[in-house]
Amino acid sequence: MRPETLEFPPLNCTHDERLGDYYQDFSAAIELIESGYHGSIDERGVPLVNAPGQAQYANPVTCAQYGLANMIAFGRGDEHRGERARVQLDWLVDAQERDGPWAGCWLMHHDNEKYPWLRAPWTGALTSGNAISALLRGWELFGVDAYRDAAEAAYRGLHEPRPSDQLVLERNGTLWYEEYPADEPLHVLNGHIYALLGVLDYARVSNDAEARERWRRGASTTLEHLDDFDAGYWSVYDLRMLEPANVHYHKNIHIPQLRILARLTEESRFDAVADRWERYLRSRVSHARLFVALRLRRFRRG
Repeated sequence: MRPETLEFPPLNCTHDERLGDYYQDFSAAIELIESGYHGSIDERGVPLVNAPGQAQYANPVTCAQYGLANMIAFGRGDEHRGERARVQLDWLVDAQERDGPWAGCWLMHHDNEKYPWLRAPWTGALTSGNAISALLRGWELFGVDAYRDAAEAAYRGLHEPRPSDQLVLERNGTLWYEEYPADEPLHVLNGHIYALLGVLDYARVSNDAEARERWRRGASTTLEHLDDFDAGYWSVYDLRMLEPANVHYHKNIHIPQLRILARLTEESRFDAVADRWERYLRSRVSHARLFVALRLRRFRRG
């Protein structure tokens, strides 16, 4: 399975109190996950993720996105997808931390291979954002109060002040959600935006003024730094290592996310940058430069 061959376009980009479908059409994630691309699926129907040198594990991000995908398919008339979505939502409720410094969050019980400072247990803002989006839609669709309660706890846990491993950075009026907490922030684009969309979902359901203001500041901060994510031939994954995104992330995550923000904020510059990144996607020169850049990075790491 090559994920870059799939399509994950914008879907339901509104500010209505009723959430409905997610902002992005995740339905193609069903094929991706059920193909075994990430790992196997356990006897409950929860997807597992392969961790090199470690055991397979249930990843809350994968579960939340798989849950969103199944809810979209269920809404389109695929009846058995409703139960598969419920499995993911129930798993999120059961796996959520109830107390301690990470109350309301979901901990990763594996070491992160890419970022060696992230040792089990750890978590990130992307996890909370995707889980909030899935749980609130599950509450709306299935009427299970435990889903909304878990989403409210997740929103609080995301913004809980901590002496280290901050999930949200607020400085001089800016706001950035950190997918991978670090002393020197990474500022990962996709993780920040997915977390921000979870905050918007919470604001839409709760009518919470502070959540709405966090959404506004987070979107404004994204726009302010957008050009920093442009390498001149491709989009980059983060602002610390400036790693070029792979084709799947560039095509199916970065570009749709900018389209979503353009619709939600009515800021045309999101669309303008998305247009530029689509031109990169169609350019043989850009693909050649991406290939060279990724090979050089692997050579330097080696």
